[in-house]
Amino acid sequence: MKFDILSRVSETLRRLRWLILGVALLYVASVMTGLATGHLAPHTLHSFLAESDRNQAAQVEKVFGRFREPVRAGQAGAMVTCSALVLTLNLIGNLSNTLTSILILPIPLTLVLGGWCQGMGLSQLHPSSFLSGFLFMLMGALEWITYPVATAAGLNVALSTLFPQWQAVASRWLAFKRACRDAACLYTLMALLLAIQAVCEILYVRKVLLMGGTAVPLAPY
Repeated sequence: MKFDILSRVSETLRRLRWLILGVALLYVASVMTGLATGHLAPHTLHSFLAESDRNQAAQVEKVFGRFREPVRAGQAGAMVTCSALVLTLNLIGNLSNTLTSILILPIPLTLVLGGWCQGMGLSQLHPSSFLSGFLFMLMGALEWITYPVATAAGLNVALSTLFPQWQAVASRWLAFKRACRDAACLYTLMALLLAIQAVCEILYVRKVLLMGGTAVPLAPY
C-alpha cells in the first residue's frame, strides 16, 4: 500500500513536472525581485508591510503564546502540540492557495505578490551568525517549496476542466476528477514535507527562545 501511494505521487510529479517547474520559477523570480528591491522600496510600503507583520504576529501570539515557556523548557507535549498546529495551519494555507489558483486570476496576488513581499522581508533579516541564517533558510525552505506545488495543483484543476485534453480525455468531468486525484497525490507529498518542517520549526523556535528571542514573529536568532 505504501509503495502504491509513493508510485502514484511519483507518477503525478512526472506528469506535472513542467507545470510545477514553471510555477516554481515564477515564485523564485518573485522572491528574488523582492530581495533585490527590498532596500529600494519607499518608506510607506515598508510601513504597510510592518503593520501587516504586527497584525499577523498578534494572531500568532494568540495561538502559540501560551506554549512559549513550555517550548523553551523543552517539554515534549508542548513541542508535539505546536508542531501539529504548525502543520495544520500550513496545510490550510496551502489549501487556500490551491482553491484560489483554480480561478487562475488570483495567482499574481497569491504567488507573485506574496513571493515579492516574502523576498522583501528576507532582505531585512540580520542573523547573528552564518549558521543561524542557514538553519533559518533551510527550515523555511521546507515550507516555501510547497507554495508553488499547491498553486500548481489548483492550476492543474483549472486547465483540466477547461481543456480536458490536458488529461488526455474527452470529458470535462473525468478530467476534473483526475486533476483532483493529482491534487491528492501532491498533498500527500506536501503533508510529508510540512510535517518535517513543523518539527524543524519548533526546534528552531526553541533555539530562538533560548537565545533570548520571543519567536513572534519568527526570525533568525
